[in-house]
This record gives sequence, structure tokens and C-alpha cells, in this order.
Amino acid sequence: PPPPPPPPPPPPAAAATTTMASLFERVLLLGALVAIQVTCEDHPPSAETESCEVYSERDLRLAGASPDAGRVEVFHEEKWGTLCAEPSINLSKVLCKQLGFGRAIGIFTIAPKIKGTPNWLSGIECTGEEASIFECAHQGWGKGPGCSGEAPPIAVRCEAAGLEALVESIPKSQLSLPGVDVETVLDPYTPEGKGGCGAPAPFNPFLANNTGAFVHKDKIAPFLGARLERLDEVLCRDPSKNTGQIEALLADGMQWNPFGFKFSLDAAAARGKGILTDTKAEVLREAMLSPNAKVFWSLDHEARYPEKLPAMSERSMELYHNLSRDGFVRIDDFGLDMEALDETADWALTQRELKNVTVVLDDGACVVARPKVPALQSLLTNETINSVIRAYLGPESVMHGYKILRLSKKLKGADNYIAADWHHDRAGRRLKLFVFLHDIAEIGGRPTEVANGTHNFVYWSFEDYPTSRYDDAYVQKHFDVHRLHGKRGGGFIFDTNSIHRGSPFGDHKRETIILEYHNQYKCPAIHSLGMNVPCPSGDQFMEYHKI
Repeated sequence: PPPPPPPPPPPPAAAATTTMASLFERVLLLGALVAIQVTCEDHPPSAETESCEVYSERDLRLAGASPDAGRVEVFHEEKWGTLCAEPSINLSKVLCKQLGFGRAIGIFTIAPKIKGTPNWLSGIECTGEEASIFECAHQGWGKGPGCSGEAPPIAVRCEAAGLEALVESIPKSQLSLPGVDVETVLDPYTPEGKGGCGAPAPFNPFLANNTGAFVHKDKIAPFLGARLERLDEVLCRDPSKNTGQIEALLADGMQWNPFGFKFSLDAAAARGKGILTDTKAEVLREAMLSPNAKVFWSLDHEARYPEKLPAMSERSMELYHNLSRDGFVRIDDFGLDMEALDETADWALTQRELKNVTVVLDDGACVVARPKVPALQSLLTNETINSVIRAYLGPESVMHGYKILRLSKKLKGADNYIAADWHHDRAGRRLKLFVFLHDIAEIGGRPTEVANGTHNFVYWSFEDYPTSRYDDAYVQKHFDVHRLHGKRGGGFIFDTNSIHRGSPFGDHKRETIILEYHNQYKCPAIHSLGMNVPCPSGDQFMEYHKI
């Protein structure tokens, strides 16, 4: 007779029980190895208060900034402490990799050490090939001189892992940026050494008293001084002609402030692409714009002032009009399966040991989860929304990724969440779509706040965080601020080139899903030029979806 059939596989519940039991045994073993005993009556960390986090010896975390950039701290002897070293891209490479990211794109400069934090490792030197920071040369735990001006607390900026598969590099020879020489555009400005002549500028955003518009005034002062010297030098090459060119731009509808400039919609539409290549723009570029600012002005101009819009429904046109006018548009209901989204979010936000899924900042003040979310599929194919995105970013637009974000009761301000400062994303024109996982109150709900109409600014500099962080009193005085709140299942779309912030103040946690969109050619251009700009952002589940 034939042999009996094999026994059926265990039901899913039994398989899950076996897996969880095995995992539990591993956790107990790990706890014994590192000799750490933690009890927490308020676990799991998805609780409203976020009152407990469980860490292991030599865990790393980002602190004082954002989910993909900030001061790196290590857990040792049951305390978080800093790593001190001379800033190095090789050191950043190792740390970004160990934290679950991809390429290191720079050294972070505005995540100062909190008073009383111990210095655990000093004098760290890496080749960039190490799998862990602990494989790098250092002076021993708790030894060495600690942090100083030459060896500050280590802070990094990281790019998403696996980005190479999503963003193809374009050869420089194939890049087309009107008004910009792609071979030299990122070269730093070299003073001619002749000095200025004191030519009167038609306007001057670089005066010393403009430091009051920024958060990091001590770091902004040297920047403004250098820009003031450069402006004077460029104008003095031909004072009458160059001053006249800038006066002509003002007459053509150019508006400016200490942050940047823009053209009124009517003026820009009338000038079209020609504004990027005429001699007036060249004086402005040379005298006032940073290298990245020159690139973004050219990259974004056509989408910002399109000659013709694609065909779309009446509803899409209404949403596009509001987005183009204000820099944001509210959506009452995206039509998503909210129970399915809740299930994914509840699981992902508790996966602290899965560093490639979940990032925790400052004991849970901010938590970012990066799982795959199948329930978003209906949104990705929503033609009403996609038509708006194509009209705004250009006909060839893509969604590059998404994340689940929680701002908890522990969030108190920009000290533990840098996005709580007024800022733009330093990436020029791009869109983020927010889905509310619960009702977000206008007062007490930690809503995103946006300064109306700032999305069309070309900022004087896009390079560094200090030049993109703005003083609250200045923003509140000079702009019409909107709090983007609403009901569960709804949300908003906004241009991250707008001046905005995630409000740190509130009585409740805030949980949202955030999707990120670019013009298809933007991130490849940024990568080809080697710009220190995270495009797409590094703290997402990466998924390329053409809109």
C-alpha cells in the first residue's frame, strides 16, 4: 500500500506560538549575557504615555534631531552617553550602516550634547569598512579627553538603505539645468581678493541684524558676514550695471526676505523659463545664491510655473489650485481601510529590536516605523490624488517611500525633535502626504504647521541646517500660519519647501503615515551632482511607485 500522507502543517496560531516561544528564549538569553534586568509595568511602548523603553548594552540611538540625522549615543552601564571624535566621513559611514541606514551624506552640526551626559568613547578613528563603531580604534570605555571643539559629540546624517536600487544616477553630460554649468555649479565661491567698493545693493538679506530671523544665531553670523563680502565683491565688478540688473528683477516682481526670494505668480508666468538664463538672473546667482540654491532654482522652476497643465477632473483641479496657491491642501477622507492601517502601525511601532523597521528618538519622544503597508495600495492608485501630484511636480512623478510617525507625550520641543523648529526640508520642491491615524486636534494635537505661501521661495542657501531653521517669533509675525488638523482617515498634502514645523506642544500623542513624492528626475540629478541632500529622505520604507 502507498505510504500514509505526511501530517498536516500546524495551524498558523500554533506556528506563531512556537516562534514567539523561541524568540522569548533568545531574549532571556540576551538579557543574561548583558546582565541587564528591566521591569516595566507600562510596556508595551505603544502605550499613550510612552513611559518605558527597554535597551541593551551597546545599543545605539540618534538623539536631538530627526530619525535619519542627529547626535549618536551609546547605551553603556545603563546610561546613554556620547561618542567624541574629530568629524570624519569614514566614522559617519560606519555609524549610518550600524544604525540601519545606507550612505552617510554628511556631518551633523546642530545636535549639541545635553549637559550631564557621560562621554563613553573618545578619540575614535575608523577606516569606513568596519561593521560596528566598536571595531574602530578608540581610547577605551570612559577614558580619554572626552568632547571638545576639535572633537565634538559625533552626529551624522544618513541616507536610506537600498537607495541604489531605486534612484539611478544620471551622467552629468545628460543633465540639463537652464542657467547652470553642471560641471562647476557646486564649486565653492572663491573670493577674487580685490575687496569690495561699497556699492549700494538694491536690497541686502545678509546684514548682521538679520540673525534674529534664525534659530542658530551664533552659526548664522559668520555665514551672513561671508555672504555680505561676496555680494559687495560681485556688485563692484561693474557697480552701475550689476546694481541695475538686480533693480530690474525687483521691478519684475521679485520679492525677498532674510530666507530667500520668489517671484509673484503673474510675474513668473510672464517671464517663463527665460528668467533662468538672462543676465539679470546671472548676477543674482553669482552674488547671492549658494551652490545648492542655484541647482534647485533651475531644477524646480518649470514645475513651479508650468506653461500648461495636464488634463484632470474638476475635483483634482480644485485641489491643485489650493496646493499651488498656499503650499498645502487639506483632504477630508482618503478612503483607506483604517483598521488595516491600525494593525500594521500597532505592530510596527513596537518593534524596537528591529532597527531596520523602527527608530526611537530620545526615549520615545519620537518613533518612526518603516514597515511595508499593503493597505496604502488604494491611495497609490487614486487618480484624483495622482493627478494633483503630476500637475504640481511634473508629468513624470514618483512616490519614493513612506513611514509611520508617532510624536509622543515625551516630546517637549526642538531639543529632542529638530523638526519642531520652523524649517524647510533643504530639498526644494517635493510633496509629502499625511494620513491621520486618529483625530488630530488643532490645539493640543501636535499638528503640522505651515507658513502660507512660502513654498515658492528659492532660499539663499540649502546646504546646512543652521541656514534652514527659523525663529518662531519672526515666522509668526511675518507669515500667516495654518495648523493642519483633521479627522481620522483624512489628512493633507504639502510642499516641504514651505516653511513648516511639527508642533512639539500638546496633550496627546500624534500618529500619522507620511508618503513622499518627487519629480522622477530630481533625486537622480541630486545624486549625480553629489549634493549633500537626502533625496529621498532616509527614514522611510523605500518603495518606488510611478504616479
